[in-house]
Amino acid sequence: MRVIPFSRLVRLVQDLRPAYLSTQGRVMGAVLLILLAVFALAGRQALYIAHQDAGAALRVQASAQLAALSQAVADAASRGDYSAVQARLNIPIAQGNLQRVEYTAPDGRRLSQQAAPFPVDRPGWFAGLTDLVAPVMQESLVVDGIYHGRLLIQPSAHAYEDFLWHLGTRLFMLLSAAFILLGWLTYGLLKINLKDLDRLRATARQIEAGDYSARIPIRAGSPPELQGTLCAFNHMSAALERLLTDLKEHQKALDSAASVSETDLAGNITFANDLFCIVSGYTHEELLGQSHRILASGRHDAAFFAQLWETISRGRTWRGEICNRAKDGRLFWTASTITPIKGDDGLPLKYLSIHVDITQRKLDEAALSEEKERWQVTLQSINDAVIVTNAHNHVVYLNPTAESLLGIALEDAVSSPLKSLMQFDRPGGGDEAPVCFLAPNSPQLGQTGSARLQTRLGQDLAISYSCAPLTGNGGFGAVYVLRDETEKKQLLDSLREMAFHDTLTTLPNRRAVEGRLARALRTAREQAQQHAFCYIDLDQFKLVNDTCGHSVGDTLLMNIAQTMQAALPEHAYLGRLGGDEFGLILFDTRPDAASAVCRQLVQRIRDFRFEHKGRRFTLGACAGIAPITQSATTAGDLMIQADMACYRAKSEGSGRIMLYEADEIGFRRLEAEMSWAADFAQALEANQFLPYRQLIQPASHGGQPHYEVLIRWQRNGAIEGPAKLLPALERYGQAPILDRWMLEAVVSYLAAQPGDNAVYFINLSGKTVADESFLGTVCHLLDHYGVAGERLGFEVTETAAVVNLADAQRLIHGLRERGCQFALDDFGRDASSFFYLKHLPADFLKIDGAFVRGMLDDRRDQAIVRSIAQLARDFGMHSVAEQVEDAEMAALLKDIGVDYLQGYHIHRPEALPHWQPVSHAGAARPPQLTLVR
Repeated sequence: MRVIPFSRLVRLVQDLRPAYLSTQGRVMGAVLLILLAVFALAGRQALYIAHQDAGAALRVQASAQLAALSQAVADAASRGDYSAVQARLNIPIAQGNLQRVEYTAPDGRRLSQQAAPFPVDRPGWFAGLTDLVAPVMQESLVVDGIYHGRLLIQPSAHAYEDFLWHLGTRLFMLLSAAFILLGWLTYGLLKINLKDLDRLRATARQIEAGDYSARIPIRAGSPPELQGTLCAFNHMSAALERLLTDLKEHQKALDSAASVSETDLAGNITFANDLFCIVSGYTHEELLGQSHRILASGRHDAAFFAQLWETISRGRTWRGEICNRAKDGRLFWTASTITPIKGDDGLPLKYLSIHVDITQRKLDEAALSEEKERWQVTLQSINDAVIVTNAHNHVVYLNPTAESLLGIALEDAVSSPLKSLMQFDRPGGGDEAPVCFLAPNSPQLGQTGSARLQTRLGQDLAISYSCAPLTGNGGFGAVYVLRDETEKKQLLDSLREMAFHDTLTTLPNRRAVEGRLARALRTAREQAQQHAFCYIDLDQFKLVNDTCGHSVGDTLLMNIAQTMQAALPEHAYLGRLGGDEFGLILFDTRPDAASAVCRQLVQRIRDFRFEHKGRRFTLGACAGIAPITQSATTAGDLMIQADMACYRAKSEGSGRIMLYEADEIGFRRLEAEMSWAADFAQALEANQFLPYRQLIQPASHGGQPHYEVLIRWQRNGAIEGPAKLLPALERYGQAPILDRWMLEAVVSYLAAQPGDNAVYFINLSGKTVADESFLGTVCHLLDHYGVAGERLGFEVTETAAVVNLADAQRLIHGLRERGCQFALDDFGRDASSFFYLKHLPADFLKIDGAFVRGMLDDRRDQAIVRSIAQLARDFGMHSVAEQVEDAEMAALLKDIGVDYLQGYHIHRPEALPHWQPVSHAGAARPPQLTLVR
């Protein structure tokens, strides 16, 4: 028997969407659902019982028919009369009692009869629902102990199915009538008892329309639950009426005191009370629908309103002061509170703004602020210290001069007793300390006098003072005016100390040393005395500053100064010239004795140990000595001579001491270099430098020609090479200036010669390679003159590249991005490193000329040149041989496989074609030939 699952019925009921049904519909639906469930369960149970009873009846009927048929067939079967057996089998089939009959003879013969379709009253689906299965029964025919075959029958279930169908239809009609009657009764009861809900709905709509006095009459026949609900509703509406009455009163009070407006989420005004219109000067019609920006005054920036909108859009209340502009252009200030009105989802629906006019307060505050600023500026501009106290002699105000004098800030001094900030000593005359400063209350009479003040900073100042009483609403107070009479004296002492002493080491400074050196020079000339000036320079001091900080370095300098002073004879004068340099004047001392003193000082410095955070530092020093004799010129010359001697001593190693000798070759060379370096800036300004070029020729035909740009100095009517100039510029740090000048000169020349397709190589010093701004200068000049980077190349010596490896790598990569090429100059001169060469991606490897010059006579030089050329090929570079002096040397280099040749045999240096140097008469100078820093 098939039945509809209960879960399916539940899903069908859920599809009715009860959320949209009324209370009456929901109750009726629930009753209907229960009735349907009861009906389904009762029908299912009835069908089950009928099914069981029908099945048992079928089995009983089948047993009886099988017994009757067996007796009727047994006699004919025993005789073997099979036609009689067939006739007997047809009788129950014709009567409609059996569905199927079958007889099987002992010899296997089978006789069967199947009933024809029988007309029934029940529908086919009901047969499937009842699911009655007729049993198949069989029995063996035995007569007198002899087996005469087997008989099989299957009864028909149509009669029982018709019976169950008629029984079910009558039961369904009876139950349906009962269910309809029960539903009608339920509907009637609900309709009668839910009339009060309709009245509740109507009264709620009246209240919604504004009739807050509406109430619901309560019927005696209403259910208790509805009576309680209606009574609670009436109480709520009464409370709401009282609340709204109070709110109206509050609204009247608010409207008379504050401007109220409402805006939508976009800031458009949807409501404004009368006071808002009065204050702003706009009518209601002019305001409604307008943005609040109609009142914008321009006094607030965009960030102010951005913060306001961010606050209220997040559902928080904003409070602040806003300056608005009325319709007539008048500015008015309001203290505003903007509150978001939120919906059920917690998001703002609109914004309520309450504005209190504070324009007069703002005007008063501005006037007070202006007045306060006026007297504060007046007091701050006074050079005397001004102190204002209240009636209890507690500080109310200090001007900046008083803050500086007392050593305390205004915010720290306010409300402090005046006597706690000041301490007086009796001056030499024995006068008593001023009572007005120490009294618990402010003086009522004016006083003047002088005293000696001990400040909080430990200063002892001589001051003159005056105090005057104040009266007002706050009671008595006083104004004290103090003048520091020691300021001039302290200033003079400080200036004298700063002029002649080093503040760090307390030693005499350079100015004092120069003055004492001039006196020593004067006594040497006038009294034929011999003195010595020593220039002492510390070694490794920069390491301390870099690793430990300048404050630690300052401490070290103080300790070194004390150590040096302790080792000096009485007739010595030691001063600090600046940084880690010291000057020492030894009076009545010959050069050998001066050398001994300097040697002792250097040893003391070397023995000095300095420790900081577990690190131990050992310093060294070098000293240069200049004799002070009758032939000495000026104090400045003596300092230069001692500095030169110290420089030479430092170049030979730490701890060296050297005596200046005017005729010594090294000093004359050093003086010459100093002269070259000193004249460099003037020569550059006068345009005395000339760019030359020397061809770098490809060893094979068809290669691109290159030039190396050289510098020449047009000095004293002659053209001089760089042999003396470049070492001097390197020594005194001026080489980068020349490099930048040459860079702009070449770039401007290439811009003026667009048909020149050669690559021009510029030499760079080590300091230029280390200069992080040089790459930007190259890019700027290429862009400014419109020159392609492929027309420009740079050369740097192997030593400069190795010393500044990281900077060289950065520069090479940056130049290559602009198309520039890079050459490693003088390769092989120093201790070459394959590691450095691997990390210097140069385009050209220039073989040092010392190997090229000797390769015809020395096989070792030839082997070196050959190996460097092979090394360049292996690294993907081009090799360049320098100083190629004859044809035989050129031929050998080509055989070796060198890519480029450079030297006097190839090309002698020449001035850049069409180069026009600037004359002193104001001739045209090349375009933009300026110094790029």
